Amino acid sequence: MRAHLPFSSRSDRTKLIMKSDSPRVAPLQIAVVCDYALDYLGGAQTALLQEAAAVVAAGGRVVVLSPSSQQVWQQVCPDDRIDHVTMPARWTLPGLQLPVLRNTEGLRRQLQTILVERSIDIVHLQSEFGLSAAAAMAARRLGLPVVHTVHTFFWQAPRRGQFLIAGLVRRFHRRVTGLVPTSVRLADPRADSALRNMTLTVARQADLVISPSAHQAERLRTAGLEQVTVLANTVSTLPEAAPLTDVVAPLKIIWIGRCVPEKRILTFVNAAVRAAERLDPGQIQFTVAGDGSQLAEAREIAAGHRQIRFLGRQDHDRIGALLADAHLLALTSRGFDNQPMTIVEAVMAMRGVVYCDPALTEGLAGPGISSPASDDALSDTFVDLVRHPEQVIKASQAAAEEREQFSPGCHAATLLKLYRGLIRSGGRGIR
Repeated sequence: MRAHLPFSSRSDRTKLIMKSDSPRVAPLQIAVVCDYALDYLGGAQTALLQEAAAVVAAGGRVVVLSPSSQQVWQQVCPDDRIDHVTMPARWTLPGLQLPVLRNTEGLRRQLQTILVERSIDIVHLQSEFGLSAAAAMAARRLGLPVVHTVHTFFWQAPRRGQFLIAGLVRRFHRRVTGLVPTSVRLADPRADSALRNMTLTVARQADLVISPSAHQAERLRTAGLEQVTVLANTVSTLPEAAPLTDVVAPLKIIWIGRCVPEKRILTFVNAAVRAAERLDPGQIQFTVAGDGSQLAEAREIAAGHRQIRFLGRQDHDRIGALLADAHLLALTSRGFDNQPMTIVEAVMAMRGVVYCDPALTEGLAGPGISSPASDDALSDTFVDLVRHPEQVIKASQAAAEEREQFSPGCHAATLLKLYRGLIRSGGRGIR
């Protein structure tokens, strides 16, 4: 049973919040919790920041709790109306750039104090480690509903050493979260299953789980979660763009993201090289925007091909303009992504998407151009698009029609409705 705050101010606020037909509805106070470093190049960080900006634009009040410093916050903050509280990490996990906070009694008490002082109405988790676990427990003590957005349920580990990695993952996650790990078989490789159980363990602490995609939501329900809803990601600022009416050579294709194996950057670059070699100079141009462990190898593969350029890591504010300057986005991941932010960004820039993962659906019904996943097949797709640019124009015009479903206003209205429904019902209790 949930405890209720013995504060009349909370009671008064709750009455106003639940009167959705009242002109004096109190603005919701939302605590967004993230274990990740906010300056790390990742879709989860981008998604939560863009969502927070959409919510404050719709009248909500948001405070983000993260391990990032205030200096980092000033660099990544998408809207000055969003507040931020730094929850310092004791150390950072080498290689993964993951700040580590343990779910201790001291941290839970600190979070309780923050939640009470800021009159928080709902706690929204955006990650699955110690800070999120502590925030869920602090919310439980205060009788506050908890929402958890699952940004990925498709963790992948190296193929070698699966048994050892699985054991380390389970011990590490239990150590930092204080939660008994779930042991559902979620993937054939042991380590992949252990990683996905990290997400499941924390998601079970929430009253409502949000998935940005339908295919991930189905996997979460199959894993045993009952309260799962689909809400696609959003972008809070719209780039200056227009749908394509023609394609003036060269056909410009951009790849955006982390240059890591699960994003299949090398597949993209191999396909780009082969396409460039099959076409006349000036017919096609490729751009890679991003950084990561395979960037150097990608540059080596593309060496000597002037049709392929590498921009390195880009600030999020530039992504919309880069997409608007291109004709098409290439998304080469397969079996890893939930609902990539780059799809949302491309649709908002009114550009189509070449994609390789048939599980992805949101935003791709019209703007998507499906391609087989192999290097050679993707190369064939690029060459075919040069020879038949009407496909690119059609995808762009479809993206212009799809924008509304990803708009910040639509996203925020749906999310605020979900929040109010949880507050009205008192949630379903943390398991």
